[in-house]
Order: sequence, then structure tokens, then C-alpha cells
Amino acid sequence: MTYDTVYSIIFWMSSINELARQFILRPETVTLNDIKRLLGLLDYKEKKKPGSECVFHKKGVTPLNVPTVKGRKVKLYYIKRIAKILNLEDYLEES
Repeated sequence: MTYDTVYSIIFWMSSINELARQFILRPETVTLNDIKRLLGLLDYKEKKKPGSECVFHKKGVTPLNVPTVKGRKVKLYYIKRIAKILNLEDYLEES
């Protein structure tokens, strides 16, 4: 394994851990961009859908629907739901 590969893995894990911590400990501060960043790190792809809802797909996994308010905000309920579906508490225990 090269230095760059190791660095990339460490950066990837620290990014996920940082976002998991935010989702679990401070869910009211999570933005739609945070959700997109986390799901992107976990290999979800956003499929554009008309209206105020983002849908994220990953092969072999049920799609995640994220309704938005005016296309920007996400209600606290959905942030907590995403954290539960993705088992983000497991990432906190690893760090």
C-alpha cells in the first residue's frame, strides 16, 4: 500500500467520523450539503427528481428519500432517520 492510498483511507474515515459525530450529537446543525457529502462518501449517488426531494441510490440498498424545505433545509426528523438507517453510531464507536 502506498502512502497516498493510506492517506486517502485515513482522510475518508476521518471525514465520515466527523459527519457521523455531527449527525448524532448536533443534528440541528446538519445541512443538505452535509447530507450530500456523507452519502457521497458512502458511495450513494444523487438522482435528480423534480420537486423538493432528493433521492440517493446505492446498488443493493433501498433508495434514501430526503424531502427538503424550499430545496435547502432538511427537517430534524429526516436527519435522525438517515443517522439510524446508516448506523452512524457505529462510526462513533470506531473513532
